[in-house]
Amino acid sequence: MEKSIIDHIAIFIFRKLQYTKIMAANMRQPRHFLFGNITKRLMRFGNLEMIPDCVNRLNVNHGDAVVEVGSGNGQAVDEILLKEPQKVFAFEISKTFLADLWSKFNDNPKVEILDQDVGNSERFIGDKSVDKILLINVIYFLSPLEDYLLEFKRILKPNGSILIAGKFGPASQMDQSVFTHTNLEELLSVLENYFNVTSEDVDLGSPISRYNAITLTNKTKR
Repeated sequence: MEKSIIDHIAIFIFRKLQYTKIMAANMRQPRHFLFGNITKRLMRFGNLEMIPDCVNRLNVNHGDAVVEVGSGNGQAVDEILLKEPQKVFAFEISKTFLADLWSKFNDNPKVEILDQDVGNSERFIGDKSVDKILLINVIYFLSPLEDYLLEFKRILKPNGSILIAGKFGPASQMDQSVFTHTNLEELLSVLENYFNVTSEDVDLGSPISRYNAITLTNKTKR
């Protein structure tokens, strides 16, 4: 994707203010007119290579029920739909992003847009009914993390899987009152209490596309 002049201006402003709390808050949930639009632009091209790779790693199959946590502008939903799932539950709390999602997918019967925190999914998703769960640059913000992991265990089928994608190096430099889970080793230790965990460093060829892919599967009972 070729960057416009406005994109370059957004990058310049972001680099000047990226360590401030207001920028971190708008990366979690775009609200402010200026900072929200900056983060929206950054997310659009910043995850361009990462998103297709994440969806491929998630291994969505025909007929799967998929949850995406923090669907943003819908880039990953587009990729998931190419795999012909039965259903995509797109959770998003930002009104700014919700407008984008409704504009793109409101007429698509396979996509259910939920303006809810995924931690409150009981009314929408039954026990053990989801095949795949995807989180891209979202895990940092989920607190208390254990509550979310228990909810993921509730909705995930016994043979289902979760992919957590994160750029933990850059995230660790952001305001830590907003980005609360950026220490990869500590995060993996918590995840291992609930799931089988594998972790892989992914390099797609450019600094902006490097990320860590964490795959979770249900622990088998003995």
